[in-house]
Amino acid sequence: MKKLILLLFLALNAFAQNLPSGDPIQAGLSKDGLQRVETFLASQTDKQIIPGSIGMIVRHGKVVYKKAFGKANLETGEAMRTDHLFRMASMTKIVTAIAGLKLYERGLFTMDTPLENILPEFANMQILTGYDSVAHKFITRPAKKKILMKHIFTHTSGIAYPPFATLGHEAYVKANVTFAFPKVKSGLKLSEIIQSAAKLPLTHEPGESWTYGMNLEVLGRVIEVLDGRSFPDFLRQEIFQPLKMNRTFVGVPKEEWKNMTQVYTRDKNGKLAIYTDQVGRDLMGFSTETSMEFWKDTNTSLGLGGTDIISNVDDYARLFQMLLNYGQLDGAQILSKKTVEMIEKPLFDVATKDGVAMGVTGSSQFKAGVTVYVYPEEQAKFETISAGSYFWLGYFGTQFWIDRKEDMIALIFMQVAPEPTGHNKNFRHLVWGSIAK
Repeated sequence: MKKLILLLFLALNAFAQNLPSGDPIQAGLSKDGLQRVETFLASQTDKQIIPGSIGMIVRHGKVVYKKAFGKANLETGEAMRTDHLFRMASMTKIVTAIAGLKLYERGLFTMDTPLENILPEFANMQILTGYDSVAHKFITRPAKKKILMKHIFTHTSGIAYPPFATLGHEAYVKANVTFAFPKVKSGLKLSEIIQSAAKLPLTHEPGESWTYGMNLEVLGRVIEVLDGRSFPDFLRQEIFQPLKMNRTFVGVPKEEWKNMTQVYTRDKNGKLAIYTDQVGRDLMGFSTETSMEFWKDTNTSLGLGGTDIISNVDDYARLFQMLLNYGQLDGAQILSKKTVEMIEKPLFDVATKDGVAMGVTGSSQFKAGVTVYVYPEEQAKFETISAGSYFWLGYFGTQFWIDRKEDMIALIFMQVAPEPTGHNKNFRHLVWGSIAK
């Protein structure tokens, strides 16, 4: 009998994945403030600004607000639920960074290790200086500096996302590098994708600016070379399973397909329409091997570290609570306290002309942390969120904020791109404005 009870306990514990719920008032949030949050989120779906969303607040380790609004699928009329699955897009990056930091803690590299020591294809890199529009060729010079591992973790390597590049845009796109969402049975290998990316010039000398690029895709390949497992298997075994992120996937099981949300964009008439592969090619320069149904490649061994995770609010709340707990959750120690502290501080303060940087922060000066932006004191003076808080977002509308001073996490999940102007910033402002004590 005791053995049966123990087995039942272990089974329940293995599948337990949600953080405990708590009373928002006892957690120090105001009733009026939370009502403003709810009114805002409801209004956005009522006005058809977005199809649907989930708002979530975690304070002092407990979920004190979690609610779904609108539709997960406008065509079928399916209501959004808090257990729906989302394409995390660039919110994959924080997971990949955590994976890379596990190998850093094991001494397999230092932050000053040259990337070429691990991936030789990144030796003798070129710096883009111009573009010959007649010959349709890059104009380059040899790089003076090597790419170091710290540049990969902070988007300061100069590696670009090919279609995001302005100078030489035509040639970057023509390279047809698959930087996100590889279609089912594409036959691509991560090693081949990264070798193709290494043939493209850097946008600047490593460490001298911030460029949103394929750094975390490169880090996924670094993990494969140093560890021996495929990048997706490393994530499953070293992060998802220990943290009981049981509904987080690189390749979604068929029984979960029914829980996927639909992605939308605005058509030429300004109405919400399905975000198709063609929309991705037109708006984002997706390669010919990219598909919006990439997630149907069940349990795939190919995953891109900047884009390819599918997950849900509860699993990501566990991931971020682990960070607030200095690397551990429910007995699983994912990172050391000192490594988490490194994530939470700006490691490079650089000038940038990158459109993503200026769009996200409104500034040409970027406080680059480990894949995240860290709020500096001067900016936080005019914000409700605390200095030292950090955040990032995904292209299809997911976003998170972590505030250690207030012991609070907020998440907004939706699936529409581009994000409606100011939506997520307004949500965050209202959430932190609800703090009463």
